[in-house]
Amino acid sequence: MINPSHLLARKRALGLLLLAITSGILVAGLWPFNFSPRNEVEWLKNTGGARFYGLGLAYTEKPILSSPQTSIPTIQDSNIPLGLSIELWLQAGTESAPYTARILSLYDNQGIERVVLSQWKSGLILQKDIRGRHEERQPKLGIRNALPKGGKRFFTITSGAGGTCIYVGGKLLEKHPRFRLTSGKSLGPCQLILGNSPRGKQSWQGNLYSLAVYDVTLTEEQVFQHFQKWENQEGAFLSKERGLVALYLFDESSGPLAHDRAGNYNLLIPSRFEALQKTVLVPPWKDFELSRSYALDIITNILGFIPFGFFLAAYLRTRKTPMAARSSLVTILAAGITSLIIELLQIYLPMRSSQCADVICNTLGAALGSYMTRGLKPDD
Repeated sequence: MINPSHLLARKRALGLLLLAITSGILVAGLWPFNFSPRNEVEWLKNTGGARFYGLGLAYTEKPILSSPQTSIPTIQDSNIPLGLSIELWLQAGTESAPYTARILSLYDNQGIERVVLSQWKSGLILQKDIRGRHEERQPKLGIRNALPKGGKRFFTITSGAGGTCIYVGGKLLEKHPRFRLTSGKSLGPCQLILGNSPRGKQSWQGNLYSLAVYDVTLTEEQVFQHFQKWENQEGAFLSKERGLVALYLFDESSGPLAHDRAGNYNLLIPSRFEALQKTVLVPPWKDFELSRSYALDIITNILGFIPFGFFLAAYLRTRKTPMAARSSLVTILAAGITSLIIELLQIYLPMRSSQCADVICNTLGAALGSYMTRGLKPDD
């Protein structure tokens, strides 16, 4: 028979350990506790442009590319092929991001990123039709060493039924006849997002000096002529170009808006960061991927809750209450509820993801921890 004072001390020790483990789980699940972080985008004062330096984004509040008729009326000229062209002048700030950092995304009302321009180390990546986090499965074009740190580059990407061409400084760099962002049709209504993905998980760091979006393909001659205008700081003269949908010079120097010089698609730069696509308990079949990082995430979630399950079940077994006989069931329910609360709170944390798989793995870990206490008895 254990001395009552020793038994009381053991209960207190288990209770304190359980409290410490629960606190650790909450800290790990909700860190850094910043539910309303600053949107890390600022104006460049002397040269003009916008600097993306951390967790930040800018976006149009209403969709662009709604229909071909939204651009300059002469777009209806049958000699002008429909498609998509993007001109942007930018400067990469880093090459060390552990993910494909989003420079630009055209995001439609069905939750699909129809066109994505990203940076991976010093490479430029062009993709289309990305849904959720499985971007590696989608076709892509990659240009190595296109974005060296600190290098200021002017890119033109033009795509249509004849394929996709990529220009740097007005000169053709690559041509891909089989890769089409469009097939001679408008993409339809898309929200323009800069500096991040809609989920807010892939921040880009660098400076953006100018941007133009067209719903037509551009010829090689047009690309060179446009580049000369940009180089001579005459980008504003492009506002009358055929097929131009949106034009941003980023010369405002202050305020929450980058004004569209071609129409009414102003870019909003909010003061606080908030993801445009919140993830709420993503189902496992949508989140699953065969990767080392995903497997490590599962293992971490299971192992992290084993101590919680062990010490909660042990604490319950030391008490002469009806819960002692049902300690495993109570432990599993407590772990599931705790994990669910954490995942629901993570909806409002831009740096975290709310996933059903985490709740399942956490509960499984607690069940394993509880199983390890099966030999303990209330009077042990």
